[in-house]
Amino acid sequence: MEEKLTIKQLFAILAAGLFSFCGVLIETATNITFPTLMNEFHISTSLVQWMTTGNLLMMGIMIPISSYLKRRFQTKKLFLIAGFLFSIGLIVDVFAQQFTLLLIGRFIQGAGVGIALPMMYNIILEESPERLLGLMMGCGSFVTAAAPAIGPTFGGIMTQYFTWRYIFICVLPVIVLASFIGYFCMSEQIINKHEKFDF
Repeated sequence: MEEKLTIKQLFAILAAGLFSFCGVLIETATNITFPTLMNEFHISTSLVQWMTTGNLLMMGIMIPISSYLKRRFQTKKLFLIAGFLFSIGLIVDVFAQQFTLLLIGRFIQGAGVGIALPMMYNIILEESPERLLGLMMGCGSFVTAAAPAIGPTFGGIMTQYFTWRYIFICVLPVIVLASFIGYFCMSEQIINKHEKFDF
């Protein structure tokens, strides 16, 4: 194993980290929008909570499946699929005129984040030198821990001074940028095309 991380490996970790950060950021930022969404879409508290629950549900489904996906598909292709799903979900939410569409967008985002979140740790474990492994795992954990601290403030600023849609608008360019970085920097892994999914 190499003694140090290459620039390409660092950018690959950065790209996956941006996905994880943005996924958790939106999760906590949208909690602030609940009263606004309830008034705008004329929905109840129990219904608006699906903005969070639906996203977490999709992540909870995709994260356990990520082990199979990693063995079956190339990391770069998986990352691009995650970026595509995340971006589509964001676009759906930006233009959603009905709460049902807003929920669909959140479900799609959850699928993208569920694929990307374990990928960050996989890249760190596989490509980091042993002497830097603890440091890089700590950095990865910091990324996912910092987002919940920033999310409510970010969501409050967007909702108060702009509109809740800007939560998704501001994140979209970051996801597109991270997808491009991942495409050029992520290495291809050995895969098993005959891997069977165990339902």
